[in-house]
Parts: sequence; structure tokens; C-alpha cells
Amino acid sequence: MTAHINDILLPSETIIRLDHEAGKTLSDVAHLQARISAKQDRHDYFVPVSAVPLAFFPAEDGGAVAVLGNDKVKVSKAAFRQMSSHLEVTGLGRMLEQTAKLDSTAKWRGQEARAFEAANMMLRMWTQRVDKSLRWRVCSRRINGEVVRVLDGVVTENYVPLGHDEALAMTVDHFGGDRNVISYTLTTTEMRLRIADEPIELGKPVKMVEVWNSETGHRSLSFWGRLWKLVCSNGMATTLEDYGRARYTHVGDMRQRVNGQLPEQLVGIRRAMGEGLDMYAEAERTRIEWAPGTITVKEDDLGAVETFITETNKARSTKIPDRVLDQVFERGLRDETSSPYGTLAGAVDGITRVAQDEDDLSMQKLLEDIAFDVMQRGLAQRERELIRVRPLEVR
Repeated sequence: MTAHINDILLPSETIIRLDHEAGKTLSDVAHLQARISAKQDRHDYFVPVSAVPLAFFPAEDGGAVAVLGNDKVKVSKAAFRQMSSHLEVTGLGRMLEQTAKLDSTAKWRGQEARAFEAANMMLRMWTQRVDKSLRWRVCSRRINGEVVRVLDGVVTENYVPLGHDEALAMTVDHFGGDRNVISYTLTTTEMRLRIADEPIELGKPVKMVEVWNSETGHRSLSFWGRLWKLVCSNGMATTLEDYGRARYTHVGDMRQRVNGQLPEQLVGIRRAMGEGLDMYAEAERTRIEWAPGTITVKEDDLGAVETFITETNKARSTKIPDRVLDQVFERGLRDETSSPYGTLAGAVDGITRVAQDEDDLSMQKLLEDIAFDVMQRGLAQRERELIRVRPLEVR
């Protein structure tokens, strides 16, 4: 996907998105990523913050730029926020972003300055106080039809970048290149791969392995055991977190650690997926209903299913935003591809159905995690395949 400048800092962008209908194997995606990685032509600079000229300019003048070696590069929002986390004042970077975007000028003692110029002065005052050396990663990116160099990430010196092509090569080594790819999404900050761990059958939950990686400090390399169900065009996933994953931080010899540890960890991941299949089958048989004696008097009162989801969401530290929760209630729960309304499986499917329409990978994962919380909580409190709930306002 080609990025378009509409801000002083470059936003994150989706580079490629494939789903199961593309008919790709793991080897196909690994080869595709190798070609993309070669075109990105990444290069790292190890420079103190105080030694990097970085300045804001209006979007119409090209946006923010930084100078690293012989490279004069555009600046991504993700990289700027990583850099600004090393400044002495928390939140300073975001405040400077907002200041630089103001369409205004100010005078002081006869001198006039535009907002972005004032932000640049403040930025320089604070960056020159930071002598810590960081790893500044530059890559090629297509913007407005032109290939330009971009500051893509700013991480510590001991951070060990693992290319997405390397991550996929290791995945091929451990799973085989003939695995069916359920989906592959590559953005400017991270990648997510989903491969089937068994043959895909229509309407049946199947075991799926999900692989995450970031080259610029946004995610660890991780392998997750999940479930995925193909119903028409709706791929729905539930997550098992307790022991259904293997996670590798970006330090040291990552290939050696993965090769030494992943085979044993896959035993636990596959056990978790097997237990997930059993849990989902139980959720299909479990219904959510009002407790005896419950009376609802308003047409817009939440139903028993919606109330149970809302209660589970409220108990979490990271919650589904209201706008997304409304989508779950309005269309996810009664989508033709979801399990019957009123069942625990239907509640799970309603959440994961909406997750598939989210462009942001982090939001997709959050929804899938909450869907699993709903299933786990429901199974824990059911009595004879029945979950009784009460309206939230009387609790």
C-alpha cells in the first residue's frame, strides 16, 4: 500500500494483507516477504540523541525530517514517539507534535515564530540533553508514488532486530513450507502470520498457529496457539493465553534460542489448542439466560448475552471501546456466520466476527483475547450448561 502524507509525521501503514482465499502456503509468503525486505533496504545508525538533527516542517513542505549520516530522511510517527520516550519529560513528544501542527504564529519581544519553529526550538533544547546512543533504523518506503528513505524505528543499542524474512524462514524450518496460510498482514511496525496446524474444514474450529514479529521494537517474536473457524468468509479466532504461546525478546542470538526452545514449547501450544477445541464445543452447548425473576422494562435494555459480555469487558484492565462493543451487539452477535444467538459460542463468535473487520492488528488481538475471556468466564460459572445473569444496574 502506498502511504500518503497528511501529517507532519508519517503514520503507520499496511503494506500487504492476505487471507485464506489467496491460497498461499507458508513458503509462498516467506518468499514474498524476502522480496519485500530486500526492497526496504534497511540500515541502522548508532548515534546519540543529541547528535541527530531532527526538525518539524508543515506537511505541505514534506513533514518532519532527520539527518543520519548521509541520509536526510522523513520521520515516522512511531519512530518519533520511540525517540521522545528517552527525553527527560514524560509526554513531551506528543505535546511537541501538537504544537508543530498548529496553524498559528506568536510574537515575543518583537520576534515572530510559527508554531512548528517554536516546537523545533523546544525539541532541540531537550534532545541536546540526551547523550544516550540509540539504534536509528532507516528503510525505504513508497510515499505518494515515490520511494523515499524513512526513519522507521528508534530502539536501544542492545535491541537485536529480527527481520520478518528471518522470522518466516525459522517458521518454515519448524512447521514446514507447505502449511496453509490463513492470513498474513504486514504493516510498517509489525507482522502477523496465521497458519493452519491441521486441514481446514468448513464450519469446524481448527488448530491455528499465529506468529508475530516486529523489526522496530513494537512486538516480540511470538508463536501462539489459537483456534480458527471458517464459516463462509468469516474467519473467527479464540485465544488460549495461559500456556499456549512461546515468546522471544529481541536480544542475543534469537535463532539459537528459537531452535533450542520452540520444539518443546510447541508441545504445550498444541495441548492448549486441543483444550481450546474442547472448550469451544462446550460453549456451543451452553446458553446464556436471565436469572429467574429478572424483569426488563425498557426496549433499549441490554439482553442477557450483551449484559454478560459487558460485565466481562468491565472486569478487564484493557477494554473493548464503546464504538466496537456497539458493533458486536448490533451485528456481530446476529451475524449469519456466528453460532446461534443466546449460546456462549455465539457470544464468542460475535466478538471475533467484528474483530475481522478491524484494520488495526492490536485491536483485532484485543477483541480475540476478550472473546476468550468471555468463553473462559462463562464455562467457569455455568451450571448444567446454563449461565444465569442479572441486569448490570441491580448488581
